[in-house]
Amino acid sequence: MPDPQNARQMAEALAMTGASTLVAAMATDTWHMGRGGFARLFQRRGNGLRRIESQLDNDAALVTGEDAASAREALIGPWRLRLLRLLHDHPDAAPELTDLIDRIRERLPEDGRRWTQDIRAYDRSVVNAVQDGNQYNHYMDRPRPDGDVDEA
Repeated sequence: MPDPQNARQMAEALAMTGASTLVAAMATDTWHMGRGGFARLFQRRGNGLRRIESQLDNDAALVTGEDAASAREALIGPWRLRLLRLLHDHPDAAPELTDLIDRIRERLPEDGRRWTQDIRAYDRSVVNAVQDGNQYNHYMDRPRPDGDVDEA
C-alpha cells in the first residue's frame, strides 16, 4: 500500500513544478501549447473550457505587462494550489501533467528554464531551500558553534 505522506509530497512537488512551468511559459512562444494542455487538464474538474482558457489568458496578460517579474512570482502560488487540488481530486492526471511539463520545458528558451531564488535570513534565522530536488537537514538539534543556546 502506498505511503500517503510520500504521495502527498510527490503531489506537492509535481504541483509546484507544474505551476512554475506554466507561469514560465506564459510570456514565451511556448504559451499556446501550454495553454491548451493546462486547459485540457483542468477540464477534469468540470469547469468549462472557455472559463479555464479565460483564466489562463488573464494571467498570461499579467506576465507580459509592466511588472512581469512580480506577476510571475505572484501567480505561481495560486496555480500550485489549483494543480494540487486537481491532483488530489484526479490522481490519474499526474502522468499527463508530467508529460505536459516535459514538453513545455523542452521548448522553453534557456532563460525560461532557470529560476533564481533570493532568500535572506536575518539575526539568527536559518533558511533552508532547494529547487528541483530533496533536502535533508540533520544539524538543527546540534549545539551552536558559538556556544549560545536558543531559548524555546
